Amino acid sequence: VALRLMEEVSAEGGQSLKGVIERDLHRTFPKHLLFYKSRDGAGAEPARNIKRTSETSESSDPNTSHLNDGLSNDGLSALRRVLYAYSVYDDEIGYCQGMNFLAAMFLTFMNEEESFWLLVAVMNEEPYDMRVMYSEDMGGVHESLYIIERLVQKFMPKLFKHLEREHVDISMIATQWIMTLFSSTFRFDMVSRVWDSFLVEGWKVVYRVILALLESAQDHLIGLDMEGILTYLRDELPNEIDGGAVVRLSTKIPLRQRQLKKLTAEWRGSSKRGQFVKRRLTVDSFDDSMNGSRMSIKLPKDLAKKLIPGARVIT
Repeated sequence: VALRLMEEVSAEGGQSLKGVIERDLHRTFPKHLLFYKSRDGAGAEPARNIKRTSETSESSDPNTSHLNDGLSNDGLSALRRVLYAYSVYDDEIGYCQGMNFLAAMFLTFMNEEESFWLLVAVMNEEPYDMRVMYSEDMGGVHESLYIIERLVQKFMPKLFKHLEREHVDISMIATQWIMTLFSSTFRFDMVSRVWDSFLVEGWKVVYRVILALLESAQDHLIGLDMEGILTYLRDELPNEIDGGAVVRLSTKIPLRQRQLKKLTAEWRGSSKRGQFVKRRLTVDSFDDSMNGSRMSIKLPKDLAKKLIPGARVIT
């Protein structure tokens, strides 16, 4: 059923949807063997006809990791069909930037139909509920950022105060991490471990990993200014960390479900939610969502353009 839907949507999808998805296809793990496309546009065998393996390089990153040596296929076509199919399955959400990394990561481990249904599950079922991340108001993103901010304040008060002094909002750090569950930024050795745990335990795993990442970098971050902090977290940290070590560190962080439930209730019952959201007023960090939603972060114009190539500055 899912494969037939993919084929139908591939042939009949709306032009605006196709345009956004097509742009994102070529931004998704462009050096990964499964999604690499040569300059002459040549592809290879359909992805659904190729066996998958869970054996990936421990040192590989999202742009260079690969499947079994000797296997090649047109993963871009598979990714296109999965994303089109989900946009029809859930026409209220459609497609939003960030979903491409989720589907692509699934395709490195399983076939198209399995990838489609796993995307359906993580978007719509407990304890994942990623659909709220891509809703029109991006309510799930705002809620998660609030929880992360409070957790950093609790577990790393010294770092929290330094980020405040440097005017570094948590959205500048964690928005892309939570919208793609690290898959767009970090190496597969960490991403696969996080997803293994996330599929069992849900969001507690994500919050623990974010705390572990910040804790491992805390001493270095405290010596940096705003530009240095954002540059380090974007360009250097993902290539320096040991995925296994970060996940092991995350399991030692004494975060409990009852704490998350308390913070969630605090956010949903707060009259200050509007003030929290309004702190992000200057730069769009995710620019091409199908539903018109935006997650904006507050940066000076010159710094925004330097740190986020192609960022659209709002005046």
